Amino acid sequence: MSDRGPTNEDVRAAWDAIAAYWDQEMEAGNTMQRPLIQPAVERLLALRPDERVLEIACGNGEFSRRMADGGAEVVATDFSEPMLERARAHGGDIEYRQVDATDEAALRALGDHAFDAVVCNQAIMDMADIEPMASAIPGLLAPGGRFVFSTMHPAFNSNDAVRVIEQTEDDSGVVRTYGVKVSGYATPSAAKGVALEGQPVAHWYFHRSIADLLGAFFARGLVLDGLEEPVLDPAGLRPGSMSMIFTEIPLVLVARMRVPA
Repeated sequence: MSDRGPTNEDVRAAWDAIAAYWDQEMEAGNTMQRPLIQPAVERLLALRPDERVLEIACGNGEFSRRMADGGAEVVATDFSEPMLERARAHGGDIEYRQVDATDEAALRALGDHAFDAVVCNQAIMDMADIEPMASAIPGLLAPGGRFVFSTMHPAFNSNDAVRVIEQTEDDSGVVRTYGVKVSGYATPSAAKGVALEGQPVAHWYFHRSIADLLGAFFARGLVLDGLEEPVLDPAGLRPGSMSMIFTEIPLVLVARMRVPA
């Protein structure tokens, strides 16, 4: 990383390049979205039919389509036009718009208190700056509305976390211990990485502590009223698989926030 750090255009260029591969793998079910992330987001979001919901950073539109299939009126945004092209190609009764989540004015232009819910699914860690989104959300939410986001867990799945499998033997056979070694947490950082093995280019990750992450929204008057740290079900996972680490250690953090009445 250069001293200047990644620009928003650096971030966008990577996602433009990843779009086709990301869509392919999402549609094939080769991500944690369906088994781990989506159920927790849906529980906290608790959408009712005919509610109006905004998805920020919708990617290939998989979650937007699921919300629309449940009867919600969905407006979905992303800053990557190739990703939006993939989303539109899947069809569905969804209004897609190209909007940069780091542009507060562009977000606010989507409507004044126009949404019952706003959701941002596995994208906050991809944003160089979350302050504009945090500032825009109170003005986007209707009275009583809620904001739900999921993100890589800052404490256990960050730029400075190393996944560890230790293997020993005793009289019962092979013994494996699964863990995460964390060498940095408090200091924000940016680094390139991969979400899906085989993706054509690496993309930028932006680490923030839980205090820094939630603090951006607390500063705009939102309060936290729901939190989940989902883990994988070990049933069906192969012993020795890296995924076994996340049967006890949470891979993601899912939160619900509101503007108090």
